[in-house]
Amino acid sequence: MNFLFVELWPWWLGGIGVGLLVPLMYYFLNTALGVSTGYGNLLKIILPKTKLKWLNSEKFRDKFNWRFIFICGMIAGGFLSARTSGMSLTTSQMGIFTEKTSWSLATYIIWFFASGILLGLGARLAGGCTSGHSIHGLATFQKSSLVATVFFLLFGVIATFLIKLLVWGGA
Repeated sequence: MNFLFVELWPWWLGGIGVGLLVPLMYYFLNTALGVSTGYGNLLKIILPKTKLKWLNSEKFRDKFNWRFIFICGMIAGGFLSARTSGMSLTTSQMGIFTEKTSWSLATYIIWFFASGILLGLGARLAGGCTSGHSIHGLATFQKSSLVATVFFLLFGVIATFLIKLLVWGGA
């Protein structure tokens, strides 16, 4: 059981799993893999009377669909994986980011909350998230997904450089 829940999986095994998920999603659900719509479902549950047009579209009418279950599964899976590997119930450690910064817990919460808002905004502007465009869109040869993926990668590199320069004090 250590191989499944404690030890890091090899990168190629994760790649195979995600790669198989795209055709399986089409075969069983006739839909594309994507995460940002699931977050829209979650937002619709939290804000049922919202006036946001995109959140009142047909796509979010059924709030408790497979995408919502997928999001819940990702959260539960991360929690179970951490618990079975012996991690504490709560932690403020985020790897190298928190090793290189010594902020208060409130500052980390604000930083990651604002980052999540920007990530969600970017997913809305791009018409989908990185998993939807980069995994599904490229697999189905969509030109818009190629453009979105190039910009995800480009701005990810730029953001990393800026964080290293402005937050950690050097490139």
